[in-house]
Amino acid sequence: MEKQRQLYDIDTVAIWNPNDSADASPPSPTDDNDSNSGSQQQQLALIDKDTKRRVSQWKQWLLRRVAVNISPLFLTTTVPSGLASILTPLKSSWQVSLSPDSQFLAVNHDDKIEFRTLNSSYQVVHAVWSGGKKNDMYPKWRKVAWSMDSRLVARSFSDGTIEIVNTKGHLIGSIIPRDQPPAEHEQHITPPSPFFVEPLSYVGFVNVRRSKAAEGLGVTFNGHTYAYELLTITYDGILRSYLFNTSEALDHAVSDPTSPSLDHPASKKLQHRRSLLATQSLLTPRQTSWPREGFSDPGFFCFHHKFTLQPWFRTVTCASVDEQTGILCVGGAPIQSKNTDDTPGPQPRVMFLATEHNAPYYRKYKSDGQLETSVDTALARTGLSPDTKKSGSGLAAVGQTIHRLFERDADLVQNAVHTVVIHEKYGALSLDCSGTLTSWALSKERGGVLKMTWDSEHLNYYARSREHSSLSFQEFQELVKEYKSNGTSELLIGVVNGRCVSMRFWTKDAILLGYESGVMIVLQIPELVNILGQEPKVFASCLEFTNSGFSSHDEQVFVMEEMTRMIRARVVGDRWIMMTEQEDKALGEPTEQEIAQMMGNERLLFKWIAQLSKYFESKEVGDHRGRRQKFILVPKRTLSLYRMLRVPPEELLHRKLDARDYSSALTLATTYELDTDIIFQHQWRQLTYVNAEVVSTLLDRIKNKDWVLASCIDNTIDDLEGSRILLEYGLRLTEGLMDDIIRRCELGSDVRIDWIRAAAAREPMGPKTSKALLEAQLNEQETLWCKYRWYFLKYLNRLSTFIELTTVEKEIRAREEAKEEEMRPKPQAQGQLDPLGMHYDDTPEHKAPLRPLLTGSFNTFKDMDLSAQACFFAEAEFIEGVKILFTRHNRETWPWRLAIANRVPEACPTELYKDLLPQIDPKTRQEKAWAPDHPWRDLDWVEIPECRTALFGLADHEMEIYLELHALKLEERRAAHGGDEAANLDMVAIKKEVEEILPSALAFPASTETLSHWYIDRALEIDRNAAQMMEERRLIQHGTNHYIPGLETMSEDLEILCKLLYEIKPDSRRPEAQVRWADTVLEISLEQFSLMNPMEVVQLCLGMSDELTIVQDVRRLVLPYLSVVVPRRWQRKDPIHVPGQGLPAGLDIDNPMSYLYAFLLSQSPTHLSWVGAIVEASKPVYEPEERIISNDMDLSWLTMACMYGCRTVDEWKVMSDMIVCLPMFEQTEDVDEAVDKVRRAELRQDIFIRSGTDPQGTSPVLAHDRAALPQQLDPINMFPAFVKYAPTQGLMQHALDTLEQHLTAAETLARYDLPVRLSWFLENSDSEASQLQMVIKMARLASGGPEKLGERFESDDEWMLLLEDLIRLRGGEKGGGVLSLVSEQDIYREYLAGVLSCGKFELAKAILFPPGLLPPVRLAVAEKLVIDCSNEMYNNASSGNRHQGLMKMAYDCLKVLPETTNIRREMDLIEATNFMTLTYNLTAPGSSNTILPLQIRTTENRLSLVRRLIMTQENAYRDHAAMFELAIKVTGIGQKKALRQQVEIQVVGMLIEAALRERNHVFALQQSERLMDLLRVSGATDLNTDGSLKMRRVNKSSSFNSTTGADENGSTPISRPSSPSLVPSMPNSRAGTPLGTSAAPHGSPALGESDVDTKKPWEIFVQVGSESAGRDYSKRLAVLGYAMACCPANKVESVLEIWRSLEMESVHAPVPETDPRWGVAGFMSTMMDRTGSGPGSIGRDIGGSGYAPGGSNAGGGGGAGPLAEIIGRREGTMSSTHDEGGRRRDKLKKAANNTSFMDRTAEFKAAVNSLVNRGHIQTRHQPNYSSNHPARRGKEAAAYADFSRLASAIGKEIIETSTKLEKLTKRKYQQ
Repeated sequence: MEKQRQLYDIDTVAIWNPNDSADASPPSPTDDNDSNSGSQQQQLALIDKDTKRRVSQWKQWLLRRVAVNISPLFLTTTVPSGLASILTPLKSSWQVSLSPDSQFLAVNHDDKIEFRTLNSSYQVVHAVWSGGKKNDMYPKWRKVAWSMDSRLVARSFSDGTIEIVNTKGHLIGSIIPRDQPPAEHEQHITPPSPFFVEPLSYVGFVNVRRSKAAEGLGVTFNGHTYAYELLTITYDGILRSYLFNTSEALDHAVSDPTSPSLDHPASKKLQHRRSLLATQSLLTPRQTSWPREGFSDPGFFCFHHKFTLQPWFRTVTCASVDEQTGILCVGGAPIQSKNTDDTPGPQPRVMFLATEHNAPYYRKYKSDGQLETSVDTALARTGLSPDTKKSGSGLAAVGQTIHRLFERDADLVQNAVHTVVIHEKYGALSLDCSGTLTSWALSKERGGVLKMTWDSEHLNYYARSREHSSLSFQEFQELVKEYKSNGTSELLIGVVNGRCVSMRFWTKDAILLGYESGVMIVLQIPELVNILGQEPKVFASCLEFTNSGFSSHDEQVFVMEEMTRMIRARVVGDRWIMMTEQEDKALGEPTEQEIAQMMGNERLLFKWIAQLSKYFESKEVGDHRGRRQKFILVPKRTLSLYRMLRVPPEELLHRKLDARDYSSALTLATTYELDTDIIFQHQWRQLTYVNAEVVSTLLDRIKNKDWVLASCIDNTIDDLEGSRILLEYGLRLTEGLMDDIIRRCELGSDVRIDWIRAAAAREPMGPKTSKALLEAQLNEQETLWCKYRWYFLKYLNRLSTFIELTTVEKEIRAREEAKEEEMRPKPQAQGQLDPLGMHYDDTPEHKAPLRPLLTGSFNTFKDMDLSAQACFFAEAEFIEGVKILFTRHNRETWPWRLAIANRVPEACPTELYKDLLPQIDPKTRQEKAWAPDHPWRDLDWVEIPECRTALFGLADHEMEIYLELHALKLEERRAAHGGDEAANLDMVAIKKEVEEILPSALAFPASTETLSHWYIDRALEIDRNAAQMMEERRLIQHGTNHYIPGLETMSEDLEILCKLLYEIKPDSRRPEAQVRWADTVLEISLEQFSLMNPMEVVQLCLGMSDELTIVQDVRRLVLPYLSVVVPRRWQRKDPIHVPGQGLPAGLDIDNPMSYLYAFLLSQSPTHLSWVGAIVEASKPVYEPEERIISNDMDLSWLTMACMYGCRTVDEWKVMSDMIVCLPMFEQTEDVDEAVDKVRRAELRQDIFIRSGTDPQGTSPVLAHDRAALPQQLDPINMFPAFVKYAPTQGLMQHALDTLEQHLTAAETLARYDLPVRLSWFLENSDSEASQLQMVIKMARLASGGPEKLGERFESDDEWMLLLEDLIRLRGGEKGGGVLSLVSEQDIYREYLAGVLSCGKFELAKAILFPPGLLPPVRLAVAEKLVIDCSNEMYNNASSGNRHQGLMKMAYDCLKVLPETTNIRREMDLIEATNFMTLTYNLTAPGSSNTILPLQIRTTENRLSLVRRLIMTQENAYRDHAAMFELAIKVTGIGQKKALRQQVEIQVVGMLIEAALRERNHVFALQQSERLMDLLRVSGATDLNTDGSLKMRRVNKSSSFNSTTGADENGSTPISRPSSPSLVPSMPNSRAGTPLGTSAAPHGSPALGESDVDTKKPWEIFVQVGSESAGRDYSKRLAVLGYAMACCPANKVESVLEIWRSLEMESVHAPVPETDPRWGVAGFMSTMMDRTGSGPGSIGRDIGGSGYAPGGSNAGGGGGAGPLAEIIGRREGTMSSTHDEGGRRRDKLKKAANNTSFMDRTAEFKAAVNSLVNRGHIQTRHQPNYSSNHPARRGKEAAAYADFSRLASAIGKEIIETSTKLEKLTKRKYQQ
């Protein structure tokens, strides 16, 4: 029985559809480049560039196609061709192998090997190795083998290559089918040629030698230990053994808990070996490619041994190793040998060998079970043994090879064993090519012993189908013969299954068998039955399957199913595109003719070759792509991996149920006595529809009725009829429940009768029966069944309601679709469009998808809260559905009637849901109930309150559950708001949130206040969310019609809003009114409008008005509201609308028209025309009921306040029309001027002070605040002021007269572009300054301004009219006008200023000097007016040309009056400006543009302009008279002599500087004399009364530039006045008034500060004497004398040194030898010769130590001083003019021949020699001492005292001599 319970099930692990790109198409030459791009030469160049790669691709493709098409006819020297043809169909192209520990499953793909793990049920790929050999051309001849530790996988290829990969997807190494080792220079091993294949018949890891070597840790060979041994056997019988290591394997051995301890000797030995291995790995490089023989990588890989099986086998096809016994089982085709004693008859097809640890390694078991003792068959490592046959050579070898290629021995094919399987417990199995299965028993003592054999006929019999299970073997054989006699060769599953092609052990006494037809069975031994069942398991193919081989995992087997289907493909050029299965099925199965036309693979191969040749012969590379597509048939492979598990019956039953195989499951449950309810329940759960037959078939057969009732309750089918059948079926099961309860509880018949009566009459039970029922204790099953019955009744009611709802909704949908269909345009003719330019497609696929029904599905509806469902229907506007729920389930929905009505969308028309709105019965004044209330049926006995209390604990448990849920939701929201403390502050918001989720129930009937508030809230919600004003009005009107109180105010508000929305047409109004209407009326909400006061309502009603529509809007909107609504609300005492609310202060709160007045007053500042329209509509000529404002006094006050408060200045026409419309009042009283003045003052105070900065009127308005008053004035505040000012009709008429006068004056000012507001006249009636400012504005603005170069008025008459208007506004001579405070003199003054500013000079003369009349203004005032006007024109002039533009007008303006001193000064400035800009084009400082007149006027020192003109303009210095005149005019000094002398001194200095810059030294010398004369005249030099120089004793200064200093004793040198440009102007001062001081006359711009670039006169003299070229030494010496005469005292010494240097130059100047040396020059030359001093001695004393002419330093002392630089420049100039002026020098010597001069010179020579002797003047032969040398400091005082005295005397002589020389020179030139 235990064997029968071994059941199985199959799971799908993976499915693959290999994408073999090589099968799809050959490699295209244009894969990398577009065939359409470029020319033919470019494409051929690209092809030539990749020639090698292309050839390799074509080679691989061609070889693969050959292998596919000629397989199994391939070329090999090891496999006989006949055997190859038999074995090829028995092999799978993919291999699958399970690891020994079942943790990994290896799947060998075409181009990779992948590993799957047990943890994921082999569904997930753990690792992949795809980096090795790609796309084996003969994949069926590959092998896969696992290592014993499940860490490595060895896979072989058809060419004999072996790859060793670990489970992580990493390559360990490769064994190449090559015998010789690589050469030393070879880096990689070249793979063998693919034309001849040498597949392996066996690849496997063995551990038989490991168990006895190295303590079980590996195989020891040549001193190295290896963890793995790999055996390979070729088909020609050559066995090879390899040893190799991996670091992971050794690590695993150390960490293995079964390994010896660390103290064990074996462990220590292992550690030593590992260390040795690690050391060796550092020395020897590790290779990953090894030849199959002769190569060794010690410690990692080595070829162990070689063995041949050729003496016994013609070919070896399979092998296996038993790890327990060490027996090697080899199967194949044996050699037919002669009968001997040892080997009688043919050799066995399976041979058993014992493995040895040493040579010969293998020993054969004989037939008697004994081992052979001879070792002749063992092979040496280097070659075969001498007794073994060697292969021939030459022609003999070729013959043997050809014989093997074409060997087809029938006996070889039939007797060959192709599969041998060994189990560690069960023995061995062998399967030959004929399908015979043999079982062997293995033992170490006897080898293999035959146990049992089954031929192919018996194996076919064991795989028979169920229908033939009763047949005996003979009967079945007859059936097979009958089937085969029909002439068919096809297999028939269950009858003709074919040969057995694969087998494995399932258990010890069960074998897995696979057949050619794909049938798989598990053969039980010895019973010989298929324990998988009566039917065999069928696969598409079962050539490859595997299991682990260990007893712990024998329950699973993996089967690789391979299926090939021919499918169509489109041929496109040189490739094809395979169709999808759907496309191929759509075309149908191909006929035989189509198959013949489309060709097969073999013919297609040659077609590809032909296409390839045509491809390269074609001129155009892309021609083949344009050919027409054709169809071919190509194979499409599908590989599936299945996992077959042994499972117990219970698990198999569930698997059958999951697969929905209910018949098998029922059979299984019946067979193994399992519960059949599981099957029917599972089948019930899978049903999608229910009918009466199904219910009776399934539910009746289920024994568990509780489950049946629960299933009926919980069914989820969508069929309504099926739901009704189930509910009624469940209800029928509970029909006898009440009788059972009464019987069990012994309640009696009276309880039963009362129970039924109460249910039928909907009345409570009697007290006695009710008590008896409540005291009865229902058991658990009775309670459960009663609840089931209650739910069945409830669901049946819900089902009826659901059907009615669905029917009604579908009818409504149908009507809506019919309306849409009617509105849809008719289809147009072809090519025409409908008016909207659209086509309509009525085809079903283009129609909009159907909307789901609102009712949803019954499965959700049956348990749904009906109140929530009614809310949902209301939100969807399914009002009929709400009515149905109210009618059929009133008790469950009516308490939430208001919440349901509130869920109706606000945009929904009120007419649609008016039946849902609450109403009040006028008779009872209470809420009406819903009618009709018709439930589906009467109450059942389980639905009465007493029974529900007994079942659920409450009479209405659904309501209690709802209330509990509501309270829970409230608590959640309270917690979300921050707890109790925070929630208490916002309970309204919290309750509102909860109401949105779970609305509260409302008791019936509701109060009138509740209903009234609901209507108001509903209207507000409609307005807030939909803004449907008409619907709000209809809603409120509906409530009012049905006697809902408190809706009057909202009805009035809605009436006004509807008028605003629908009666005002914004499209007919101005754009700004449309925008305002959209921003106010459209945006206002009902809630906002209801909170508005009357003032805000008036503003809203008139917010879109303008002057054209305001009268209409007031009559239509405002007057009805103010005259009807407001008084009515005041009468109702509405809390929001109280009298005076929103009304500005000062207006009458009891008059509703005050709101209109306030609006008009607020709009009058900017929209006076609106007020004008209202005033015109209120004229007294109309009837009172026609007038808007019927009160005349109100109309007058309103008009005055609006006109005076108007802020615009262009509404004069409107104001005039408004005055015309005012009433005429009788003058009943005279107005006193004094009293009226006081009243006007009070009016101004009320308007301007209280409305301005001091509203209380306690302080006056400040002057700086008066400008802000017009902006602060408010007509609303003016209105009560005018009421106070004109309370009677007489005063009102006076006020209106004043208003008219102000309006006339405002119009007069507006004509002169001086518009003012009317309030200006009230504000400035007592302000003289403001009135004078207005006069100035009129005069100025009338002229147009000077910048416009013309006047505004075209004629003098207009100017005279302006004068008349000014006098008129003043009120004439008496005054009394609006400008009465301005005097007549002020009017004339401002008027003349305006006339002059526009150039009306003749008119100004006529007004200033009227014939026969006195001038209107004084002459001083007129002069100031003229000068000011001229200055303004001058400053604004853009050019200095006084003959045009503003400059001409400025000059002519000065001619209006007779010339005065001030006028003359302005004329001089204009003339000077004209001279500088027009004659010399003087530019502005720092700019290239001509200087502007305004820049000239604002220049502080105007002489700097003259200096810049002289310095920058070429030859300007020559016109010295013009420059002097320009300086006089530009400075404005007039005729004052002292100032003119100062100016002339500075101008002459400027001329000299300019001449020196132009190198005009003659002019510079001449002007120097003139400058000296000017200085003498001005008294700026120190001369005696006789004209001689005053002698002064001075100290030697330290440098030339020193102005102050002290000697060594600390005495201060005598000071003298500075140059005239720096001395201040003082009386009797020789320097005079300096230029740039404030001594200029009034009105002139003064001379300004001294120019920083202006030099002092003595500096000019020094510059002239030093830089003047030529031989005119007398003048230059004279100029230097001038410098000594006027220089400061501390500069005399420096100037004297320059003079001495110049004198020495004149002495040493080259002259003819015949000329005697006369005068000073001769004396100085003689003196220098006698003293021996060189020409550089004086230079050294003047300029510093070591100074020499020419700039060289003679000594080593300090550097040269500033004067030395001047001298150096001078000497350089003199050297260049050496030959000039010889005759002048001779004349100078003759003129200097004077006795007195010679005496002076002799005395000077003596003083000089004294200085030389004392060391103060060094010669070139004396040492050079610095100024601080001790030899010099002691003698300095006395020597320099004598030297100064002599220098002064010599200077005087020089001046006299120069004067005489000049006279002689002039006289000579005259002759």
